[in-house]
Amino acid sequence: MMNMRAHFGGKRRPLLLLLAIALVFLSSVLVYAFTRPAPDGPKPTLGLMTTLPLQWSEGGVEADLAEDAQPHPAFARLSESYDVQPLDDVRDLAERRTLLLAQPRAFSPAELVQLDSWVRKGGRILILADPALQWGSLYPLGDKRRPLFTSMLSPLFAHWGLELVLPIADAEPMAIRKIGKLSIRTQTPGEWLKINRGGSARCALAEGGLLADCKIGKGRALLVADADLLDTAYWEGRGMRVLTGGDEFGNLAWVESLLARLHESDSLSGDFVGHSG
Repeated sequence: MMNMRAHFGGKRRPLLLLLAIALVFLSSVLVYAFTRPAPDGPKPTLGLMTTLPLQWSEGGVEADLAEDAQPHPAFARLSESYDVQPLDDVRDLAERRTLLLAQPRAFSPAELVQLDSWVRKGGRILILADPALQWGSLYPLGDKRRPLFTSMLSPLFAHWGLELVLPIADAEPMAIRKIGKLSIRTQTPGEWLKINRGGSARCALAEGGLLADCKIGKGRALLVADADLLDTAYWEGRGMRVLTGGDEFGNLAWVESLLARLHESDSLSGDFVGHSG
């Protein structure tokens, strides 16, 4: 009888120990959930103008109203830090501080003048402009609902002394680029070139021409020669996400860091864009 008690008692001790550890872990998670500090004040506002299916899907109204409908993961990620407000009219920019243009629609000449004026008065803008978008779509080429294949902002870029070009493609169009500690993956990225030294903006090129950092009047513009980098196909990953719970590539982390750079540059005096290019 003593041997039986010792046998079953010996097996029960590790089980009780594991149960105790699990209870401690669960209680610590609950304590953190209920005691973690709340964010300081409301989220900063981020205006968004895009032809990409970020907030709404391409499945139509029925898909967007379904119970399990979710915005694009890139939109959801940005919404964690910002009050993202989709816009379509540049006249709505007056009181806004920061704007994200991600492969936006074509603007009329008058709208481009308004956008340029808004930046010059102190606006901060991040532009993702793709010369050859590879984003998949349910709509055929030529359909107005399809994301624009190429950026239509060339007049604005030229006014700022820049040109967006598509470098001669290598045998493998997929590109992986190291930016700081981040690995960025995308497809057919473009490149910024300076075309007018006497332009209305003072710009510096970085990351091999993938990024242009411009001081424009009292405002600032960061321009990325690619928009495909928001597509989950290039950053979310599968196997790595299962193992680590994180992104396989740092595309979204880079976009977030660029937005943070715009928010943190309260003073635009001095040559903050550097001396490159």
